[in-house]
Amino acid sequence: MRRRITRKKTNPAPIPAPVVVEQTEPEIIGEDIMPFILRHEDEIIDYIKDKATKATLTSLAPLLEKLEQAVQEQQAYQAATVPAAEPAPMDYDAQLKKLQESSMVKVKEKELKIAERMNKLQVRFANIRK
Repeated sequence: MRRRITRKKTNPAPIPAPVVVEQTEPEIIGEDIMPFILRHEDEIIDYIKDKATKATLTSLAPLLEKLEQAVQEQQAYQAATVPAAEPAPMDYDAQLKKLQESSMVKVKEKELKIAERMNKLQVRFANIRK
């Protein structure tokens, strides 16, 4: 026969009483302040913007310093590497001539490809006619 296992009953945790939060400022003060806020709205907005900007800049200061260091290191590295012989600036005629030569080379390459394709097609047509 099997024995029944009896489990100990635990008492449920007591439900905490809801905490009532009382407002310390009555509504009358809010009505008294509203005209002041409306009169000085721009000043308040500027003050909040200034505070937010200052807080942002103080939190970003370490990152900005690291960025400046990285930029300085990059500039030092670029200054250390001697650039390859840079081509002298060309005048308009020289540039035009160079572009024309490069375009002529490209056109010739395309003409060769087209000629090869035409030869292949002619060979196929000759094979079909036989």
